[in-house]
Amino acid sequence: MNSDRRIFIKNLGVLAASSAVGILAACTKHGVNPLEYVDICQNTCTGCGDCVESCQDNAILLEQKSTYIIDKDDCTECGQCVPHCKLEAIHISSSQYILDSKECIGCGLCIDVCDQEAEAIVWEREEYLVRGKCRNTHCNFECAAACPENAITIVNNTAVIDMEKCTRCGLCIAPCPADAINPAHVEMVVDQCTRCGKCFDVCEFDAISKVEPEGYFDPHIDDEVCNACSECKDSCPENAIYGKLYKAQIDSENCTACGECFEKCTYDAIRHV
Repeated sequence: MNSDRRIFIKNLGVLAASSAVGILAACTKHGVNPLEYVDICQNTCTGCGDCVESCQDNAILLEQKSTYIIDKDDCTECGQCVPHCKLEAIHISSSQYILDSKECIGCGLCIDVCDQEAEAIVWEREEYLVRGKCRNTHCNFECAAACPENAITIVNNTAVIDMEKCTRCGLCIAPCPADAINPAHVEMVVDQCTRCGKCFDVCEFDAISKVEPEGYFDPHIDDEVCNACSECKDSCPENAIYGKLYKAQIDSENCTACGECFEKCTYDAIRHV
């Protein structure tokens, strides 16, 4: 083989290699090589469906768009999830809570739970008192017998309540035929109430009522707006939000690794392998 022919073959090989590199570079987009596979990370994918519409080859399969649902039985309508939804897909209509001081026996349980929320319930009267109409001529001091803490004693034929022992259970109220025991009471600061409903749940004496205002609707998430980001779920203190999750998958036979889906996925769930 003469030298001219060897040079020709060598130059031809260099040209072919150079052309291959150029073609490969031209076909590479967003770091995706057409000789590689595109995959969806199942741990990161939220099933929002944004990538599906971007695929011109119909290579992305999604059984159904993921949705999140609010369980109205667990939801306290506190609204803490609302600020976490940037798309304003969450709609909460809060109930109103009304305190009837006549039914309240001043157990203080509502104060304990409200202190952790908004401090919207305070003492109106913190102690149990015995009215002047208490006389042993009217009864056999059934109140003392009903007290499980032995907080009631009889002094000069009158019942006396030791508040250091009294737990405000209210068991002494009903047995008194003279209605001489004046229980403790609480009151609600309406402007501070967050309508979380915790006071309603702990009140055993029906002193707090839940009222649904005019135009009230069940808490819900708009499926058409929700992108299944799950941030609302993580913010719910009652775990009342749960998701129907569907994960997208790549049909490798139809996928051309064009990379268009990379731009649509805001969760970095699409990768090349």
